[in-house]
Amino acid sequence: MKLGKLAAASALLVATTLAGCAGTPKADEAPEEAASGAGTEAASNDNFPDKPIELVVAWAAGGGTDVQARAFAQSAPEYLGQQINVVNLTGGSGAIGWGTIAHNTNPDGYQLGIVSPEIAFGKNIGLYDFGLEDFTLITMFNQDSMALAVKADSPYQTLDDFIEAAKANPGVITVGTGGPGNLWDLAAARVGEAAGIELVHVPYDGAAPAAQAVLGGAVDSMTFSLGEVAAQVEAGEMRVLALAAEERDPGMKDIPTFLEQDQDVVIGTFRGIAGPKGMDEALVKQLNDAFLKMAEDPTFVDVMTSNSFGIDIRPTDEFNKLFEQSNQMYGDLLELSQQ
Repeated sequence: MKLGKLAAASALLVATTLAGCAGTPKADEAPEEAASGAGTEAASNDNFPDKPIELVVAWAAGGGTDVQARAFAQSAPEYLGQQINVVNLTGGSGAIGWGTIAHNTNPDGYQLGIVSPEIAFGKNIGLYDFGLEDFTLITMFNQDSMALAVKADSPYQTLDDFIEAAKANPGVITVGTGGPGNLWDLAAARVGEAAGIELVHVPYDGAAPAAQAVLGGAVDSMTFSLGEVAAQVEAGEMRVLALAAEERDPGMKDIPTFLEQDQDVVIGTFRGIAGPKGMDEALVKQLNDAFLKMAEDPTFVDVMTSNSFGIDIRPTDEFNKLFEQSNQMYGDLLELSQQ
């Protein structure tokens, strides 16, 4: 595997993903042209929504995406006038849930989903039968770095312990991931690449089942976002060996980064809301306007910050630009990690 190229691509990827966070538009100052394809002349649909909206989560209940989706949906009645009901459709490394949105031929705004970078490159590696072109991106609200976590009483007290054990026992130490082609699986591959170790990847439909597997001793470790294991860490059940970020997390400053421990691993993901392709421009703008406000709602912000989830709010046009910029880089990372 090509460490130099993978490390360079990974660094460029994270820099692109996190760029512009400080300049994120606020809900009350988002430009009218924020909705991609939703021109400034587009008008709101006064009849929408007149029934609850379904928000599909492609991962298991209790995981990071699920927690964020449910926290986000709480303020929907205030800003949309209707409930948003979260539905978990798991399986196939996201193929079931995301495929439900991608194959929806009625883009009326009543079925949306939480998406992440995999929808852009999964088709290229044969993981999905859909691609970014099958979605209408609306609003982004999150970005997170990967965390390598183990059970609190694991023999691996530090990242060095973990790496030394893996070198002494190649192909033995297991790591729970989101499945082939998932960003957390790619992150695990990056850990192995950087440290020169061989890990056994075990797929799970989300962080919640992966965490249960770690706590139950079924796997040795897991690679998901910090927020997805924050509750177990605070409860003294799990320990994070390293965070794949440029700097330590402000809310959990005792967790060192990979960089601090001489491992060049900086990688993460982002999440946002999308619908099926072909959504009406005015409808996209209407939803984007509401979602920008929902992403700044105090209840949502409190859930995100208290669980160490990163908030990165971007309107439709910026969300589209980020996907365009990161798509090829994520694909390159995946190809390099498999060499």
